Amino acid sequence: MNNKTKGALAGVAGVAILAGGTTFALWSDSDEVDGGVITAGNLDVKLTDHAWYDVSDDRIDEGHPISLSSFRIIPGDTIRGEFGVDLALEGDNMVAKLSMQRDGETTGNLFGDGTHDVKVTYQLFGPDGAVTAETPFGEETTVVFASADNSENVEALPTIPATFDEDGGEFTIEVTATFDEDTPDQVLTQATGDLAGVGVKLEQSRSTTGEGGF
Repeated sequence: MNNKTKGALAGVAGVAILAGGTTFALWSDSDEVDGGVITAGNLDVKLTDHAWYDVSDDRIDEGHPISLSSFRIIPGDTIRGEFGVDLALEGDNMVAKLSMQRDGETTGNLFGDGTHDVKVTYQLFGPDGAVTAETPFGEETTVVFASADNSENVEALPTIPATFDEDGGEFTIEVTATFDEDTPDQVLTQATGDLAGVGVKLEQSRSTTGEGGF
């Protein structure tokens, strides 16, 4: 074999060696799953319209509306303020505590020495009647609710819908003030007392074991 032939064969062999080192793609496939949309639940509370009434037992027209700015309470009188409360809860494990509390300081000598004064209490009412016991104004009371979509509630807790009721507050806080009818002489004439508002707070809870919810 002459040198030209040998060189040609060597070139072919070189090409074959280089081709053997090339990477070829093998079969493959891929797919993906829709991760879905995660949506948070809801927790909301608001006070709606409020009004005050004279509900003294000895009035013929018991329950007539009054304005605190012009009404003058006297011994034996009972007046009541009604405050609508609307709640919204949503979440598979949603449980929340509604606390009613004094929003500020109760001031003024109408709420005096505990002997002759104006006693103030408050209470939460729902569509079916009283939810909490009558409580002295300034002391906190708490009631627990579950969202209507809570999957483990099993009717153990009263339920709240995911959005506010279009017809207004489904709960009512009633604040009752009674002037001691045995107040003698001119004790507390022209005295004043500031209730400083009724506060409500709705907060999520994860510690209701045995009370329903989850």
